[in-house]
Amino acid sequence: MTASTTRPRVKSERIAQTFLLLALGCVAFSTFFTNIFVGCCTIFFAAALFQDRTVRSNLVFAPSVFAFALLGLFILGASWSIGPPNEVAQGLRKYAKLLILPIAIALSWRDATLSKRALPAYMAGAAWLALSCYLVWFNLMPTSRLDWWRVGDAKDAFAHKNHITIGIMLGFATLICLLKASYADQARARLAALAGAMLFAFPILFLTQGRTGYVVLFIGLVTLLLVRVGGHRVRLAGGVLGIVVLFISLYFASANFKFRTDQFVSDVQNFANADARSPNGMRLSFFQVGGKAIAEHPWSGNGTGSFAELYAPTARAIWPADSPHHNVRIHPHSEFLGVAVQLGLLGFTVYLGLLASLGRVALGPRSFEADSMLLLWVIYVSTSLYNSMLWDPAEAYWFLLLAGCLYSGNRRRPGMRQPAGALRAA
Repeated sequence: MTASTTRPRVKSERIAQTFLLLALGCVAFSTFFTNIFVGCCTIFFAAALFQDRTVRSNLVFAPSVFAFALLGLFILGASWSIGPPNEVAQGLRKYAKLLILPIAIALSWRDATLSKRALPAYMAGAAWLALSCYLVWFNLMPTSRLDWWRVGDAKDAFAHKNHITIGIMLGFATLICLLKASYADQARARLAALAGAMLFAFPILFLTQGRTGYVVLFIGLVTLLLVRVGGHRVRLAGGVLGIVVLFISLYFASANFKFRTDQFVSDVQNFANADARSPNGMRLSFFQVGGKAIAEHPWSGNGTGSFAELYAPTARAIWPADSPHHNVRIHPHSEFLGVAVQLGLLGFTVYLGLLASLGRVALGPRSFEADSMLLLWVIYVSTSLYNSMLWDPAEAYWFLLLAGCLYSGNRRRPGMRQPAGALRAA
């Protein structure tokens, strides 16, 4: 069976594609507009489902099935959740974002050009995010009287997003530019791609104070090195040495990098004995509370939106009654832990199946599309260990939108087995 190159047959599907690209263009800097465009994309895609029966046949890909199954478990999990109704409803709203993955896969599968336009759309938004950080650094970024966007200062020059999100968004953009440079045939194109990588990397390394960005760059560079020169041991060894030298140099060249690295080393050394009120102490308590909850309800978990209720006694024990943190309702800062606590081993297995089905298409013969998908997957999985990626809107839409488009693009590669229900080529 061959991949479809069918263009949208109904106007609503074309409109849905447009809104998907607009959402990708905004995801790096505006949650508000991303939500609006994703909502519009969903509405017009639903209309296309009713107007054209062939659209439905493109919802049978493995990641789509896992996404539907995971969302279904979260819906069912609301019935046995120990959380209060408002937090159960919040959890359902958070995980409803999973619907965008099947939509992105279906729309991209039906029109091959959508997969090719997805990365440029995202990179345009990432460029604006990077430019905004530079404007903050030079004290030229306007502020919003209504607090519509966030602005930092010269010491932590973030804009629109916090430095954790900026590190993920710009880190991925940096790696895509480096990947593009490695595939470029002409020197001019290679230099342009390298210049783009520097444009995106500089705010992470010198302007903001997000350690997640450092991790993204390090893991991404190692991944990029493995897929591009992994078969040449001498080049691989030289590349690893180059990455180590680069990060050592950054330690001495960037005040922010040095400060946050020293802080990280200190945190690691004192992790087990960290003050319960410190970031690491709280993170340790998340895993302690989460591990106990999983042990008590290993199969079905404690229900959707339950972690805050489980953690509330610990928060009240750690913080005095007059502290604003005493009654804070918090998420576990780890997507893997969060899913396991809420849905038990059943939900955790489905979540792993979702990730495995997405990552599988990046295996096999190397290409720009396969390497892009691999970088996206590695960054998402590694940062999900210590961030609630599906819970946070920007990170969730960043991954789900790009994963859907890149997944379809990779499934079109020669030799890839197509699902039995997928639309045949005309």
